[in-house]
Amino acid sequence: MEAPIAVIAEQSGGVIQPVTYEAVSFAAELGQKLDRKVQVVILGKSVGVPAKQIAEKTGTHVIAIESEQLDLYNGEVYRAAALKALETFDPSYICLPHTATGFDLAPRLASCLNASCITAVEKMRTREGNIRFIRSVFNGKLRAEMAPATAGVVLTILPGAWPPFEIHPESKGSAHIIRTDFASAASRTMKIKESEKGKLNLGDAEVIISAGRGIRNPENLHLLEQLAKIFPKSALGSSKGACDLGWLGYERQIGVTGQTVSPRLYIACGISGAVQHLSGMKGSQIIVGINSDPDASIFTVADYGIVENLETFIPTLLEEFRHFSASS
Repeated sequence: MEAPIAVIAEQSGGVIQPVTYEAVSFAAELGQKLDRKVQVVILGKSVGVPAKQIAEKTGTHVIAIESEQLDLYNGEVYRAAALKALETFDPSYICLPHTATGFDLAPRLASCLNASCITAVEKMRTREGNIRFIRSVFNGKLRAEMAPATAGVVLTILPGAWPPFEIHPESKGSAHIIRTDFASAASRTMKIKESEKGKLNLGDAEVIISAGRGIRNPENLHLLEQLAKIFPKSALGSSKGACDLGWLGYERQIGVTGQTVSPRLYIACGISGAVQHLSGMKGSQIIVGINSDPDASIFTVADYGIVENLETFIPTLLEEFRHFSASS
């Protein structure tokens, strides 16, 4: 059997992030196609315990690299640590979660290994005996089917695209811990600070009204606020694009680099439906898309789609609601 498929785990403060087990699930499926086993790498200041947890849960062999310099994520040091672990079994396929850490580390590794780098993988298929990896392009409007042009390939796996790896208690994994130091890097991470969420917890909302770039003007947010007032336990959410424009704070962002939500009702206003956003809200019970573009990707997942300018549709909906409330 050829070299195992590598998964680089993601942990924070010694806590394994759920996306790690999704990446293991992807690697296991890829391993079945290629007849290869999966091996996990975890990096950090003190990761012996999480390494054993991964080994017990997945039945895989885990290599843990420990160093004081790995306390906080630093691209240069983490690259050196990952390469040190990977050289012990020389994998052709290296998988990472598509997170802020993963999509920073992946191209660094690919460059050092002269490997292909395919990011945000959401599906894979076999065609003509070769495995192809599928990802969204052009803000989710198209899907690209990609094949690596090199023997080695580094992949980032889109959160939510694969289910977490199921526990196999009959399997016996093992953990090997390597403690080492690395040469001083040209940069040093001083601090990592999470965005302040305050009292806002989108996870508690039963109804979420989300804004995207397609609302065109931040003044239109008042329409979404009025719509939210119709529902008890409602909240305003946002796409990354609207947050980047400063229309809403990042604590409201939903998607890969924001929050993951599953309300009873999710209304996407002016959101195109990029897969990075969809991964954070596709667990919603009912999804409504409001967009003036009939080809917007949001309509591929929406239970109900409205092709109309929100300046026209939302006031009409509010008026109908007032009329219904007055007559009931």
